[in-house]
Formats: sequence, C-alpha cells, structure tokens
Amino acid sequence: MIYQHRLVIARGGRLRRRNEIFSRETLSALEAQSSVLIGAWEVWVGPDAGCGVFQVRQFDSLAAWEAHQDALRRDRMFVGARDSRLFPALDFVETAMVRRAERSPELPICWPAVAEVTGLPRGIYEQRTLFLRPDAAASHHDVYFSEVAPALERDGAELIAFFDTLIGPGTTNAGSHRSIELRRFPDMACWQRWREAQDADPPLARLINETWLAHVARVESVLLHPMDYSRLR
Repeated sequence: MIYQHRLVIARGGRLRRRNEIFSRETLSALEAQSSVLIGAWEVWVGPDAGCGVFQVRQFDSLAAWEAHQDALRRDRMFVGARDSRLFPALDFVETAMVRRAERSPELPICWPAVAEVTGLPRGIYEQRTLFLRPDAAASHHDVYFSEVAPALERDGAELIAFFDTLIGPGTTNAGSHRSIELRRFPDMACWQRWREAQDADPPLARLINETWLAHVARVESVLLHPMDYSRLR
C-alpha cells in the first residue's frame, strides 16, 4: 500500500465552508473513484490551527494512484463541481506520496464505510514531521524503532503509523529524508501526561534529547482532531 498525505488550508474563516462542501459532495465523489480516505484531521494546535486539515488516502500502488488521477481528469462533472464550489474556499494544498516504514505498525487494508464510523468517539492525534539529513534516515530508523518508539508507547499513546516520503518534499533519488509519525491519544490530558513525562523521566529525557534528536535535523509537530468522517478516530 501507498498513501497520499495532504495538507489543505482554508483561511479567513472559510474552513467550515470547505469542510461542509467536502463532506457533502467531494468525499463520496472521490471514494467512487477508488480513493479511500482513511484519516482526516483538523489542526487544533500548530501553525495552521483553525485553517488546516490533514488527510491520508490509501491506494494499492503508485500505479493505482496514477489511474485515480487520470479518472478524475476525465470526469468533467467532478472537476467542474469541485472547481465551482470547493476551490473558492481553499488557499493552499500540499500533497506528498508516502509509504509505511519497514517497522511501522500495520494499517488495515479494508476499512468500514464512512457511515459506520460517523458519530463514534474520537481521540487526539499528534503528527510529527521529521526532517532528516539525506544520509541519516537508516540510522535514525534503527534508533527510533529499537529504542525510542517502545519507550514512548506509554500512558495510552499509541503509534498509529510511521511514514517515509516517496514523492514530494524531502525526497532524493536515493530515498526519503522526511518521515511522518502519527500517534493517537484518548484525550488531551493523556497527551499532556505523555509529553511531560519526556522531561520528568531522566532516562527517557536522555533518550529523546541526546540519542534520538541527534539524528533529526528538524521536527514540526501539530495536534489534530479527527473530522467526523475520518476512519482513523
């Protein structure tokens, strides 16, 4: 499987309108073209709070994603409707194609219908985008999956997926030096306890600050809340 990771920005109070149009019209149109939206989250804390939505879509392969793009381009009714109603609400869209890292947790292949998850409880997600030196991805992943990820799996903090970028920012001919960590928490209080433990627990603080971050050039972190049509909740 590969995944489309997308940031959508609608500033000036237009995010609500974008979300209404998307959930009412665009979501079903895209899924009819074999594009499964597995996750959609509004940015609650971060640079794009109040105007940003992150999405993750699942495809069988890059070829399947390309076929999906071709189908949308041929569908003049879909493109016209999207242009006339959805696009005026948007300021910016950034898309990357990603895949799960070798030791990332598994994600389901088959997902329930949106109607089956709507109304179910939702948690809080932290998304951390890790920018690595082009020569450091392999060593970072070794440290991360053998030491860091097990140490952070505490207090209800569940690692949902860890992605490497295939196409988009942070890629080279040889591979990826931009990764995305997606972690779920039952609520904000759980996230706060988890975050404070990284400073209050001296061995964990050393592991994070001296071992892990030595492999990372930059980290961008946002707190996200699932949209009600998100399958990942």
